[in-house]
Amino acid sequence: MRSLIIGDPVVYLGDEPFIADGAVVVEDGRVADVGPRSRVEHGGFDETIGSPDHFVLPGFVNCHYHSECGLVPGVYDLIFERANLRIHGSMFALAEDDLYNAVLANLIALIRGGQTAAVDMYYGRPGMDLFGAEPVLRAYADIGLRVAFGLVTRDRNRYVHQDDAEFRRCLPAQLAAELAGSPVGYAWPVDDVFAASRTLAGRWDGRDDRIRIIAAPDWTPACSDDLYRRNRELADELETGLTTHVLETRSELTFNFERHGGPALVRLEELGVLGPDATLAHFVWATDRDIELLASAGAIASIDPGSNLRLSAGIARTREILERGGNVGFGTDGISFADREDFFDELRLAGLLQRRPMDLASGRIASAQLLRSAATAGARAVRFEGALGNLTPGHDADLLVLRRDRVFWPPARYAAANPLDVIVDRADSTDLETVLVRGRAIMRDGKITLVDETRVREAFADAAANRLWRFASEQERRWAVGLPDQLEPYVLEFYRRWTETPVAPGPSYNTTTGPGTGRGL
Repeated sequence: MRSLIIGDPVVYLGDEPFIADGAVVVEDGRVADVGPRSRVEHGGFDETIGSPDHFVLPGFVNCHYHSECGLVPGVYDLIFERANLRIHGSMFALAEDDLYNAVLANLIALIRGGQTAAVDMYYGRPGMDLFGAEPVLRAYADIGLRVAFGLVTRDRNRYVHQDDAEFRRCLPAQLAAELAGSPVGYAWPVDDVFAASRTLAGRWDGRDDRIRIIAAPDWTPACSDDLYRRNRELADELETGLTTHVLETRSELTFNFERHGGPALVRLEELGVLGPDATLAHFVWATDRDIELLASAGAIASIDPGSNLRLSAGIARTREILERGGNVGFGTDGISFADREDFFDELRLAGLLQRRPMDLASGRIASAQLLRSAATAGARAVRFEGALGNLTPGHDADLLVLRRDRVFWPPARYAAANPLDVIVDRADSTDLETVLVRGRAIMRDGKITLVDETRVREAFADAAANRLWRFASEQERRWAVGLPDQLEPYVLEFYRRWTETPVAPGPSYNTTTGPGTGRGL
């Protein structure tokens, strides 16, 4: 199969970031040539996609994603330490078809949002074979996306950043006993999860040259030193990588200093977790030392701006991480703005949040830098660094074709502008027309090609209305709603001093007083 992909510009991220009025030649799923259209459009082609009225980008890699969030779309208004009490309520056994269709519906949103690959941290469903991982992997396989898929492990501090038994001793005896017998904390037997991961690796790793199985320790408060070491051993054994949440919240920052004596990445470095194959999700509360260690290890920070704001986590120091040589990818966490999984929105937000009113010289993060960082860090995070990262010859043809008409309208308005700035500032998922993975169209002319989108939506709607969000018993309702409500005051009290402990402020955005007056004038 030989295809010609035309766009103005073609953002190929080679020696130069883009080619005006360019074209890409794709042969057998890989880029065979890229350059000015006038040079490369000659010869026979089986198909032509795009035109001078389109532009072309590498497909985005979602560096931090939870496919399970497709089961619970909705209003996210709880900081993680509060949400942690309720997450287990969505982690129940269900029919494989219902799980498959729920995930598939969310993967359709990924494609429509410009993503061709994802790093998926999957917590799993207790009571299902292999924790329900195979229906999820089938969804990725059937829809044509790439994925680095990890079953999450956690083994301590399930309720708060404290030993489980110690926390229960702070509760009234009856409430403590009920908590001990409940699923709150959602930690499955570690040996079972590791066994499942090895089975999945044997069945799925490398399938269709699109799927990888990785290790996925949860986050620093919930993983013991031994568990982190076991995950590193698993990643080395499978010759793959790992991903973990790191420094998502302020209390996680405080936890690492109080319980482990310093910054989180000092601990992870000493445990051997860090490396070029490690992706650290959120990375909001990183200290200078954390950023230094991230850069020196070659690890990847996944900045998830929409999720970080929706969950009250904060604003990551993206500009400083880049300036200090850190690798930065971007993700949605499955909790993107408006639940659209629109990667253009997330990338734009990541850049906008770094524009500081107190620093007039700072300006924008260069659009080429944002796009290159997203592409190169994303390629490594999803474990296809040899195949992805740009659209130069020899790389896989994972790419997006978008219409110019809205983005570059009105005519001639942007004739003198850097087209990458226009794309980063204005493009969104509504402009996306065609998506290729390894040269295969998984969306063409706005239509999902490999699955029946209407059938998937109808099946998910049926499951949602009749099965997914109905409690099987009053006990399940109690565990999901009543018990967390009773526990929340104790959890908030536990974290009070953690969140009130003074820390040196990072970038500030506004003021509570007039300059030098202290009177609010």
